[in-house]
Parts: sequence; C-alpha cells; structure tokens
Amino acid sequence: MENQAQQQRKDNESVTLPKEITLREITDVLSLTIKYDDDNKLIVFLCMLSAYTDKSQMNVSLNAPSATGKTYLATEIARLFPDEDKVIRSGASPTSFFYGPGEHDKERGAKIVSLERKILLFYEQPNPALQEKLRALLSHDEREITHVLTNKSRGRNQADKIILRGFAATVFCSAGMRLDEQETTRAILISPETTELKIKQAIHLRAQRSANEVKFTEWLESNLERARLKKRIIAIRNENVDEVIITDTDIIAIEERFLAMLHTVKPRNQRDIDHLLQLIKTITLLNVWWRRQPDGRIVADQVDIDQAFSLWEAFFESQNLNLPPAVLSFYKKYITPAYLSKYKSADSVIRLAMDDDKIGLTSQELGAYFMQEENTALNNDLLRKQILPQLQAAGLIAIEKPKTNQNDIDKRTRHIFPKQLTDRDKKNIGIGGVDEDGLSGYEQLIAML
Repeated sequence: MENQAQQQRKDNESVTLPKEITLREITDVLSLTIKYDDDNKLIVFLCMLSAYTDKSQMNVSLNAPSATGKTYLATEIARLFPDEDKVIRSGASPTSFFYGPGEHDKERGAKIVSLERKILLFYEQPNPALQEKLRALLSHDEREITHVLTNKSRGRNQADKIILRGFAATVFCSAGMRLDEQETTRAILISPETTELKIKQAIHLRAQRSANEVKFTEWLESNLERARLKKRIIAIRNENVDEVIITDTDIIAIEERFLAMLHTVKPRNQRDIDHLLQLIKTITLLNVWWRRQPDGRIVADQVDIDQAFSLWEAFFESQNLNLPPAVLSFYKKYITPAYLSKYKSADSVIRLAMDDDKIGLTSQELGAYFMQEENTALNNDLLRKQILPQLQAAGLIAIEKPKTNQNDIDKRTRHIFPKQLTDRDKKNIGIGGVDEDGLSGYEQLIAML
C-alpha cells in the first residue's frame, strides 16, 4: 500500500495538474449562456457533476411556471457534459422508462438497466406513478432495485424483471408548483429567477443566438475557460472516484453548524443533511487532484465545506418548508402585507376579531391588494390549486371559515390566516433563492401570475 502511495506521488509530480477552481469561476463560465440565476445554476451543475461519485449523487427539482427558463437552464448546463453520460427524457410513462437499453442476464432472468455514474434529466414532469417507482432510486436505498412489470405485448401478459443498477444524478423540470412531500424531501428545490435584468439579458442572448447560430456556437466553443471546464469534467470522470471522505473532526463541526440553522428539527432534516454532505463532496470533486492524500483517499477541506454551506444557505428556508422558492416569495410579498394592510385600515371591531383569529383575509381582498401593487389580475386558479395548498401544508397559513357574528361578513367564504413568525421562528428563514437585490421573489411571482 505504501509503495502504491509513493508511486502515486511520483506520477503526480510528473503530470501537470489542473489548477484549483472555485465556484465563482464556475459561475463565470456558466454565465456565458445563463444570465443571473447564480445559485440555481451552481446547484444544477454540481448535481450533474455528482454523477461521477459512487453513491453521493444529488437530486434537483426545478419548479417554476412555463417560460421562466427552467428547461433552458438544465439544457445549457447539460451541454458541458459528455453525451454518453446523459439519459434524457422529455416525458415517460410509468413502465416505458424501464424498457430502455439494457443487458439481459440469463442467470437472473432479468434485464439490467445501468444508471451507474449517469445524469438523468426529465425536461417535463414525469408521470406521478413513475416518480413513485423511482423513489427508492432517488433515496439510494439499494444499489440494485428490482421491478417486476407486466408486459402485455404479443397478445399475452408476461412478467418482465427489470433491475436498475447504480445511482444517477437526477434533474427534474416541472411547471407544477404543488409537490408531493415524498418527492420534495428527496431533492433540492429551486426556482429560476425572473428579474427584469435577467429577462433583458436573456432576450439579448437569444437574439444573438437566433440571428446566427453558427457564429454564436463558434464564439461559445472558442471560449478558453469553457473549453477547460469541459476537459475538467471529463478528467474528473476518468478519476473514477469511489468516495470522498469528510474527517471525523469536520463532520462534528458540520453537524453543529447545520443544527444551529434549525429552530425545530423535523424528520425531513435527516435528508437535508444528506443533501448538504453531497454538496460538500461534489465541490471537493472539482479539485480532486488537490484533495488526494498520500494514502490515495480524497478528503474534503474547509474551503469545500464553507462553499457548500454558503450555497446551502441560499435555499435553506424554502427547503426547510418543503416549498419552491417562488411560492414562499408569494407569501412574503403579498399575503402577509395584504393581511396587515387590512388590519391597519379596519375599525376597532374588525381588528379585535382579527386579533382573535376570527377574521382573516379573503381571496378577493388578496386579489385587490395584488392588483393595487402590480396593476395586473391575480390568477385565482393558480392561487387556489397550487399556491395556497402548499403554504397551508408548510404551516404558513390556515384556511378557515370566519368565526364572527357580524352580519356584513360572509361566513361561507373561507379566509386566509397568515401565521406571523416570531424572531425565534425566523431562525428557520434563510435567503430562499432571492437574489442580491432582493428582486427575484417579486419577479418570480409576476411570471407565475
């Protein structure tokens, strides 16, 4: 073992290693085709890069309305990765996914579908039944997951045994904002920014690309830093890293730092710590040559840990609440201010009833406040079916009939009661995907409605 380590050091001395790289430098390269969305594009990039670990692959779910750039973001980042490492689906039925390319194992009477070190991309929301079948894969329950499916072809029913082998880094893109908790805990939730500045930059970029696709592609492929990043990705893949180690001392500090972010621990935090550790290990992978120890182990250092925490904090609030960032922004920007506006303008009787949680905010009052602020109508269908149920499930609002004897209050109409957070509760609140100027929540909402 010692002789092998000595030989490894000699080999390293004779090879020019790639220079160390930071997440800021990765962001600069990604910004060539993806404007703004810095935290979001880093998360998606790192998710795809995590495919080149043995079992630390990440899952990311991009949830945003149509035309906000979620598919574009995933597509542009995927261009950096080798085609043979990607499994791309625009959509898939619960069974069709399993009938892709594979190898037949006669001894086991099964077809083996290998997802080892693969990037699995769904550009449209997969069938909920398929997501259910993939839960064991996404949570890394077993390296081999067996599915027995009924094949009704050729006029008869036949049981087909399909074995999924290995783990894939998975990216889901969905226009739906209402998510099943089984899926939300298995992935990092993100929503693309839709700020005015980003949209203008995106329009300019699309105009340039559409005007002369060949010229744009030549410009893009000639960028030296982008070319180096693509070569780095292949070099990382070729290292065949099995495991990234976090030392005992560091893991204790990470656990304490993670728990300090929480006010009340929840069952889902067990998966959140996994997401954080996957981030740390993937960031370490970026500089694998500089993290290799004399004994051959790849060990994360403090820079990797700090970068991971910085990125994690940007999504912690919405992640902890099981909410896409755009839905949380709606609560902060419109529901709470509309409720407080009603309270401020109400007479003493209504205020007393609101203090006692007997009267809340009606959908009509929320719509009027939104119209006043944004000069556009609120999409009540989206509000009723996707936004309010998510906020209610997160415990940020209650939806109940008013409890008052006042004749001018329609007691059949359900009211929205926002839950006011105390200073202590706000320890659970992070940045939630809002950009440096605090604009993304507002702009995401305009795109939603």
